[in-house]
Amino acid sequence: MSGAQLELVESMTGGPSLDHLPFGAGETLIHVLEMIAVIIDLIGVSIILFGFVIASIRLIGSLSHGLGLKRNLTDVAPARAVLGVYILTGLEFMIASDIVHTVTTRAFSDLLFVGLLVIIRTAISFFLGKEIMEIHHEESTRRSRAEQPARD
Repeated sequence: MSGAQLELVESMTGGPSLDHLPFGAGETLIHVLEMIAVIIDLIGVSIILFGFVIASIRLIGSLSHGLGLKRNLTDVAPARAVLGVYILTGLEFMIASDIVHTVTTRAFSDLLFVGLLVIIRTAISFFLGKEIMEIHHEESTRRSRAEQPARD
């Protein structure tokens, strides 16, 4: 896009969305919303880091229970599922932060960036959720196979 076209598109978005509020309240509200968006982002990152610690502890615990490679690889699945759930939850917080950020800006380039970020994070969340469901399904199938000979 040329400079004139970009200016035209940015002028169509109308500038910051809260500038029209009286007594300069829009500027204050924008700063408050930006701080809230940062806090939500930090919560999301904290959730992911906490999940990493929990999954690491579970992984180390499961690997220390057996020496066989096949047993160890099947024991990794629960730790992966735990980490996946925490990543998924953290990503949801980050998407919420991105949505709050869209309220504070109307610059076309910022909106485009935030929109693409939301799309990427949503796609990651979708596929990660699908993988977690597959892990849980494999775990339940494995458990039912292990219990079946005991019933006969």
